[in-house]
Amino acid sequence: MSVVAAACSDGTDANEAADTVEPSTTAATASTASPSSPSSPSSPTTGGDSSENPITTSGEARRTLRIGFAYADVSAFTILNDKFSIGDPEVQAASVLQAWRREGILPINGIDLEFVYAKFNNLSPEDQLGACTSLAEDEDVFAVITSRDFQVGSQCLAERYGIPVIDSSGLPRSAYARSAPWLFTVRADESQVLESFAAWATEKGALDGKRIGIYWDTRSQEAVDAFKAALVELGHEIASDLPSDGEGIGSPQDQIVIQRFVADSVDLAILLVGTSSVTNFLASAEQQGYQPDLLFPEWANQLTDVSTASFPQALVDGVEAMPMSRLGEIAAGFELNPQAVTCIENFESFSGEEVALESPESGETGQTLFTCDLMSILLEGLRNAGDDPTPESFVASLEMIENFPLAAWGNLSFSADDHAGVDQVRTARWATACECWTAMGEFTDPTG
Repeated sequence: MSVVAAACSDGTDANEAADTVEPSTTAATASTASPSSPSSPSSPTTGGDSSENPITTSGEARRTLRIGFAYADVSAFTILNDKFSIGDPEVQAASVLQAWRREGILPINGIDLEFVYAKFNNLSPEDQLGACTSLAEDEDVFAVITSRDFQVGSQCLAERYGIPVIDSSGLPRSAYARSAPWLFTVRADESQVLESFAAWATEKGALDGKRIGIYWDTRSQEAVDAFKAALVELGHEIASDLPSDGEGIGSPQDQIVIQRFVADSVDLAILLVGTSSVTNFLASAEQQGYQPDLLFPEWANQLTDVSTASFPQALVDGVEAMPMSRLGEIAAGFELNPQAVTCIENFESFSGEEVALESPESGETGQTLFTCDLMSILLEGLRNAGDDPTPESFVASLEMIENFPLAAWGNLSFSADDHAGVDQVRTARWATACECWTAMGEFTDPTG
């Protein structure tokens, strides 16, 4: 299930925190969550000194690591549509910590965890840099996990401060080399996504005889160049190629590109731009009577039920996409995998809130699962990092992870040469009748 706010760049108000957690920090600043309320002495803290943490069956903590969690403040978008809400990632993280303490998983190897949080404006690179500086210099974190759309902040933490980062989003392939060895991502790197997309579409025969038009964001040029090279290698021609210089919400080119595609007789449009630009493009196409075929990779935040429901439905009904997440499994009637079941049970027990496991999928449900995945990868990295973990031993331990099951994505693997995790793909199909994506079949290894 891959659900995050759509109208954002391409991200999302946090709901009110549970009674055991103080409200989250302001944008681009980090702060430690408060201890449990006196009325709930059995509830865990989300932070604090190790002396505040309950003793578990795995022993008393000898050391406490400060872990940063950066997540987007998308309250401005939830004003427009409350379906864009991702809930409160701090409560989601606290529910996982409570379960780990209850089960005696923490302390792990004598190490306990203290979480500090940083909200950021996902449309502002400056705000992401501010969150990076706050976590590194003010909070002195050992490692950081991040929600989507923190790529600028993640590279800052890795390159400037040498702090290990586990980011939800994929980055340009060259960013991993510049940030080595500190940067890891749940998703495949951007070039891998588009190379797999080219191979997936070719295998389906979806590009045969088509005049292909590509509309792409200049910030993704490295990946788009790899995509175009993959198309040529697979025997396809590109009829029209137009970049967008959009920053944030939309671009002036969103309408102009329609005229170019029509002039070039494009009958298959591939939109490698932010969700807002996709919405603008399709609205303009509908107004002008232009109805190209469409194919979607899992790009920006386009592939969510909330996002796609905002597109002109006459143009997207029946469209297929290539997700790497568990998008559409609820609509398909798939059983939740054990990781998702555990995640949801822990959150509901901790928060007293019910997670809506229904289609269309909500942004809050998706973010709850994303948070669990980030926490699980963090814990797995600590398992083999030693009794006195260092950033270097933590990185080496992460590089040992192979075929690791996740709640919201396909299985994840890292290695010393590959810090971009999930690369399996499947097909999903959009249906306007349910306003939902439906997963089609099982995950397969990429052929590109």
